[in-house]
Amino acid sequence: MRPILLKIPTMPLLIAALLVAGIAIVRDTVWRKRKGLKMAFPSTALWALVGVALLIKCIGKYGDDGANVVANLKDGFVPIYAYGVMLGTSLVIGWFIAMNLAGKDGIDQQEAGTIYMWTAVWSIIGSRLLWYFTTPKATIAEIPMVNQGGLVAYGGMIGGFLASVYCCRRRGIPLLQWADVAAPSVVLGTAITRIGCFLFGCDYGARSSAPWAVQFPGPNAHKFLGIIKGGPDGSPAWQHHYGQLLTECVKSGTCWSDKVHPTQLYESLVGLSLFGLLMLIRRYRTFSGQVFLGWVIGYGVLRSLIERYRDDADRGVYNIFGDVTLSTSQIIGIVSVVLGLGLFVALLRKYRRDPASLRLWEHVPAPAKVEAQAKTKGEEGGGGKRRKRR
Repeated sequence: MRPILLKIPTMPLLIAALLVAGIAIVRDTVWRKRKGLKMAFPSTALWALVGVALLIKCIGKYGDDGANVVANLKDGFVPIYAYGVMLGTSLVIGWFIAMNLAGKDGIDQQEAGTIYMWTAVWSIIGSRLLWYFTTPKATIAEIPMVNQGGLVAYGGMIGGFLASVYCCRRRGIPLLQWADVAAPSVVLGTAITRIGCFLFGCDYGARSSAPWAVQFPGPNAHKFLGIIKGGPDGSPAWQHHYGQLLTECVKSGTCWSDKVHPTQLYESLVGLSLFGLLMLIRRYRTFSGQVFLGWVIGYGVLRSLIERYRDDADRGVYNIFGDVTLSTSQIIGIVSVVLGLGLFVALLRKYRRDPASLRLWEHVPAPAKVEAQAKTKGEEGGGGKRRKRR
């Protein structure tokens, strides 16, 4: 477990932010005045100063002494969280995959990039909102703290789906066509992000004696490993198992949680497996929507099974009837599987009636074909003109 990958010294970051702000102010005032240009709103300088303010706030929270900001500016650091790094990595890799598949399916890559951007933004918003509603102790002020974890996968999927519906409708792009492009990016992103969950220590599993079971550190282990100065009071798993034994843990010097299922890694394996399956479906698909439904049904089933081995309290568990309990993700997963199967039957019937209407990737020529056709037409037109001149 390593919730913080890097600790960047404070002072170089602060100096760099102030230099950017200063250069922006000079450019927006002195330089433009000498050139006789109209004064523009100093947005770059403003954002740089906002960054400085956030930096100072961040240092005040994570330094050795939260109250002594001046000392922290000199000796403090800015933590780079593993979860945030993995989330960012998943978005970047997902971008390249989506752009590549969009080009192959005849979707304009510029439009695809815009849809992807808004889908990513609203997926993060949706995941944080669902985390907030399913976590009793969460506060509204914690919703923007994405780098500290706490993103519910299904919330992100719902938020991203709604954003995709809106963006595709505005651009006249068939939703099923875009869904087949986006689904592989989503499942691979899930696999990468869950590694961040493992490093951060959230979304842990139930106690287990399996050979691959893992332990997460308590507060002394955090300090010993140099993960964070002052430490949090142990990992989420340790807090769950021994959170009331902080004093005894400090005295003993060895604090670890019980062995638990590495459910974060289970989900990573599920994401990688589904990514391979979806790419295989794309190769042999007969109608649009098959890739998307492969993700919806596959992830819904496998995520519901993994939920049986999870034990973190911040996932929302509800008594359905009697002793039967289901988590938020299980409820959403079961509903999505039922809806996915219903949509599959409906699309299959429509395909049998009119196969061409559902092979959407064939309706719009791929960019390479468009360029080739334009080039061919140009050559034919040029040849005709030359023949006329003769």
